[in-house]
Amino acid sequence: MAIDDPLDALEKQLELEESSSSSIAKRLISILEATPGKGWFMDAIIRAIAQAGKADDRHKSEVLISTLFSELRRLNSAVESLRDSSGDQSSRIEAASNLLLDGFRKALATRSLDRVKRIGTILAHGMVEPLPIDEDEIEEMMRVATELTDEDVRYLGELVDLEGGIVRASGRLDRYSAHTQWERGPWGTRIESRLDSSFSKLESYGLVSRIAPPNNLNIGADFQNRYVLLKKGLRFADLIKQASIDS
Repeated sequence: MAIDDPLDALEKQLELEESSSSSIAKRLISILEATPGKGWFMDAIIRAIAQAGKADDRHKSEVLISTLFSELRRLNSAVESLRDSSGDQSSRIEAASNLLLDGFRKALATRSLDRVKRIGTILAHGMVEPLPIDEDEIEEMMRVATELTDEDVRYLGELVDLEGGIVRASGRLDRYSAHTQWERGPWGTRIESRLDSSFSKLESYGLVSRIAPPNNLNIGADFQNRYVLLKKGLRFADLIKQASIDS
């Protein structure tokens, strides 16, 4: 079964529906349940929708569902690979169901729709990766997504542009390379409190690490804090990236 047909029907229903969130949930479930051969993705989503929140959470639920389905559509080749693979999928089904419910809870608890979209993107990528789903990792990545601002994510993306290729290839940058690469970013060598605040937050989630200052620095001098990208930061950036690059 092509994944596009039930997704298109669901998106049209979301656009037209004007009633309460409980009515929306019932309508979504009826659409999905009527889909022939809906498979484990749809079954898991039905269970998640059935437990999704109150009327004032309606829009965030819609955004999460729309983002998730949009990403799954773009990742259709990965979805089809899972569908065609042999072997017992029960552990993947259980993990995906658990993460969908957790994703809904996290999405409804955050005020930012951009963060909701990032949660949906993380869910989509995490559900269709060929390796077994690491529930703890995906849950943590969704938790981080609820905390980072758009500015935090932008700064992380700029550091990934600088250092992502090296980290992906070798796992780390040495201190000297990280120190010199850093000043090639759009921030240059300027000292800026907002920049330092964002990277300090990124460090607190294990996405980057602060680089020790040069040994020859005068202890009385004011200096810019510099950071290096960690593998976890690259992983997070990959998970929140729009899946169109994978198509």
